[in-house]
Formats: sequence, structure tokens, C-alpha cells
Amino acid sequence: MEADLIEFVGSDIGGTLTDKNGEISSRTIHVVSRLPVPFCLVSGFNRHVAFRYQDQFMSENLYLVAQNGSFAYRNRELLFSSLLDASLVTDIVTFILNAGCVARVFCSDNNVYCFVPHGYDRKIRRWDEPIYHFFSQPVSEIPTEVIQVGIFEPVQIIQELMESVIAAFGEVCMEGPLLYGTHQWLEFNHPQAKKQIAFPRLLAMLGISPENSMYCGDNYNDLPLLQRVGYPVAVGDAVPEVREVAWKVASPGFDDGIAEFLAREFNLKTGRNDE
Repeated sequence: MEADLIEFVGSDIGGTLTDKNGEISSRTIHVVSRLPVPFCLVSGFNRHVAFRYQDQFMSENLYLVAQNGSFAYRNRELLFSSLLDASLVTDIVTFILNAGCVARVFCSDNNVYCFVPHGYDRKIRRWDEPIYHFFSQPVSEIPTEVIQVGIFEPVQIIQELMESVIAAFGEVCMEGPLLYGTHQWLEFNHPQAKKQIAFPRLLAMLGISPENSMYCGDNYNDLPLLQRVGYPVAVGDAVPEVREVAWKVASPGFDDGIAEFLAREFNLKTGRNDE
């Protein structure tokens, strides 16, 4: 049975493990907590958000790769981190403001400091309102270490910026996921802060081969990692490109697709009546 060869399971959070309200169901928690192999949450979410999801699980063998690989944890023990070079932050923020976009600076105090260009008139989409702060002082006055810088703007604006962003900042920039069908993330990270780098790095620390690992995803930013593991799994509502590279396709994420898939593949003696 192929599940006997799988030594490690990782999964994206948003859109893969979560329902339409962004919550992880009790069914999913129930199944994941009973897996016979270690499990890793892998997400672009900042630690403030990712820790909230991590805390819902009861497994002692739980790992977390947060902020697209900026951090890796075993439970709350930090295993490694990769932060954006501090010498680049001012230039990146200046570039973003000159492009007429909001610069979102994610910091190690779990706050996001927003720099808004003069005359900006688009709605500033925010999550977890308490951690967002509008900042009018120089970048050098940010009171803590910078993890990454991000832009979240309409897709057309992001795509128009890509050529100049790549020319200016090269390997520290990365296209993020498309959300709502209208907006997209563009991120500036440490070159090692990528899912497809951090996850294999974690596996190497544990002495596990990517070929013996499973990863579950749904969006474009999951593709490079899905292509690096032996058992790539897509949820049924994943983007077509993700479904195309999948070893197997589960039911949609909002319908406990990954929970049902894992229970079946690992032959777990669990069911909806066991909760």
C-alpha cells in the first residue's frame, strides 16, 4: 500500500484545510491528530494567524512552516528562520510607494506596518485588523525586525509592475496567490523563504526524503512544492494547474476533502460518528 511509503504529510492551510469561512473543521482536526506520521501546516499566513490554526491541533508531532518559509517550527520551538535583508527594506518600500501602492511591512513583533502613498484612493484590504498599523515615520523607525514586505493590489497593477520589480529586486520578489478573482499578492522575502525551499529543508533536518512525503495544496503558490514531493495532492476546487500535477485529487477543501482523503489513504479507524 502506497501510504506505507509516506513518512511525512504537509498541507497548505487557506483553501486547502479550511472551509468557506476560513475555519478548520473538527473533522479535519480529528483526522490529522490521528495520523501515524508527522504533519506540517505550510502557509503564507503570518505567524500571528498561523499559530492560531496550529493551536487547534492535538498532535505532538506537529510542524509549521509560516510566511511562505520565513519560519519553521516544531510545535512552538523555532527550527529556523529566513528574514528579508534589512538593507533592502527602505529601497523596496520606496519602490512600492513610487508605484502608487501600499507597502505592507510584516515584522517579527507580529505586526504589519502599512506605508500609504499620497493620494491613494483604493480600498486597503486588511485581515486581523488589530495587527495592522498605518506608519508615517521613516522605514528606519520601525521598532522591530522586518520579516517580509508585501503588496496586495488589483491583478492588473501587479502584472504591470512585475518586469520592473524583477529587474530591481530579482530573487527576493515572488508572485503570491490570486484572491477574490481580482487581487494578487506580490511579496519580497529572503531568497530561502519559499515553501518549496523551506519544506524540503525541514524534511532534511528530519532525515526524510521529499519522495516519501505528501503535500496538499490548492493555489499557484503551492505548485513548486507539489512538484518536489513524491505524493502531491490537490483539493477538488484547486486551480487547474495544481490538479494537473497531482498524484491524487481529493474532494473540495471546504467539504473536509483533505480529512476524508487522509482517513482513507492511511486507513484510519475514524468516521464522522467518532467525533
